[in-house]
Amino acid sequence: MIKLPSEKELNELKDFNHAFCASLYIPYTPTDRRRDPNRIELKNMLSEADSALLMAGATPKQVKKTLRPALKLLTQYKDWPMQRSGLAIFMHHNFFRYYQLPATAQFRLLTVMPYFSLELLMQIIEDNQPYFVLALGHKNVKLYSGDHYEIHQLKIRDLPEDMHQALNIDEFPKSRETHEIAPAKLGKGSEAFHGQYNVAQVDKKMLLEFFRLIDKRLHKVLIKNRLPLVIAGTEYLLPIYRKANTYDNLVPGGIIGDIKATDIEQVRRKAWTIIGQGRSQ
Repeated sequence: MIKLPSEKELNELKDFNHAFCASLYIPYTPTDRRRDPNRIELKNMLSEADSALLMAGATPKQVKKTLRPALKLLTQYKDWPMQRSGLAIFMHHNFFRYYQLPATAQFRLLTVMPYFSLELLMQIIEDNQPYFVLALGHKNVKLYSGDHYEIHQLKIRDLPEDMHQALNIDEFPKSRETHEIAPAKLGKGSEAFHGQYNVAQVDKKMLLEFFRLIDKRLHKVLIKNRLPLVIAGTEYLLPIYRKANTYDNLVPGGIIGDIKATDIEQVRRKAWTIIGQGRSQ
């Protein structure tokens, strides 16, 4: 789980200009059950920060107040912030903020200056782009929230997830065409059935109606965030959804395949490839 600053928080970090601002970047190291090198690394870096602050001229009282919230992180186990995440800490005796960085951000840095060191954090933020992935199908429709580094499923209340339930149908309609046959052949009033029921065509019509319900339910969620939307599903489903779609930030292309049978991390990589192509254009 990563946590990056909002635009408001980032501006607060930029505007905080006071002596003895300490910035720490701690990279994530894979752990096992017996030993957590990340906890040891955080403890060591806080010890280094103690010395650096004193050398910069901070009083022992200021140093103690600066380090106190960060030292409390070491006592957290259930909510330990370095579970598959790096860490960035920005601290001062009148300010404390920390963020969880992607495990791929292998930065180790300690600075004490009259401002926070934000270059590495900005690099991560600028290399990121939140997005949605909508997994389509006749059932098990799901919406995911993702970015460059991770992805997770969203719980959307009243989202139509099953076509038959959403359209209140039990099976395909039994529609047949008939024409009268001459009485001499089959008897008066006899009818013969002709024309085969086109399952595929009716399925597409029902899917279009189903996808319109999904589009209508998601519209408020999507329009609120204005994020790119990537659609995923069996290839023939994607153009049907595009026909139903009213959201103006639906990106070209899509993820071909059944997400239920695909590793979610693979979905993130494929979605990011699509998002990255859009950003480079």
